[in-house]
Amino acid sequence: MAPGPAGTVTLAGRELFLGGAGELIDAIEALLPAREVHTVITPNVDQTLTLRTDEALGLAYDEATIRITDGFPLVVLGHRLGAHRLERLTGADLLPLAAQVAAERGWRIALTGGGPGVAAHAAAVLRDSTDADVVAVDFPRVSDVDDPASLEVVEALASLEPDLVFVCLGSPKQDVWVSRWRAKLPPAVYIGAGAAVDFVAGTKRRAPRALQRLGLEWAFRLAQEPRRLARRYLVRGPAFAMVAVRSLIAARRSR
Repeated sequence: MAPGPAGTVTLAGRELFLGGAGELIDAIEALLPAREVHTVITPNVDQTLTLRTDEALGLAYDEATIRITDGFPLVVLGHRLGAHRLERLTGADLLPLAAQVAAERGWRIALTGGGPGVAAHAAAVLRDSTDADVVAVDFPRVSDVDDPASLEVVEALASLEPDLVFVCLGSPKQDVWVSRWRAKLPPAVYIGAGAAVDFVAGTKRRAPRALQRLGLEWAFRLAQEPRRLARRYLVRGPAFAMVAVRSLIAARRSR
């Protein structure tokens, strides 16, 4: 992570989005109606570490139109580097907000990913709560992002002509999948949103706001899914401390 001009900040050489949720909605609206595939990627600590070795994720990150910061430690580091307008923005927060705005502005939102039936249930919840045009596309079990079964999703999205597509497969899979099928996907803004459909559908509980504000949402998620998340948070996570130290040292030397 490195400071840029006028209070900006870059991660792996690419600028991160500055501002709050309202400004993010404005930035997304400026891309609509989409004439090409745009992507919103949400780097967190785990993704930052993965970027160093995963070429496919690196490509998806480079291709992104907007990079929002879904990671409390990244926000703290960004502030230390002078990016005081850097805020934590997550796919989980963006999905219900986008549905509210979509109801006012006539956007169609498509959801895909999650377990069987989860996206469809989440879409129904959002339609009922916001009166937005929200549809779901089943995502088949695929062996990898190259699996031709992915064409089912591509074709379904093309027939629906959505404005926003929330791809909820978890990172890096969701981001790499969009990158892999980018040439065939219909024009829209694609947002990697992890467990957002699970939170809306109620199949997973999100951390209370107090824990989110303290930067402890990771601990809440770890308690819910220890077998899946222990390596991410307890083994890989501490390595971010060295990333932070190197970033601060490099910034100091460049002054």
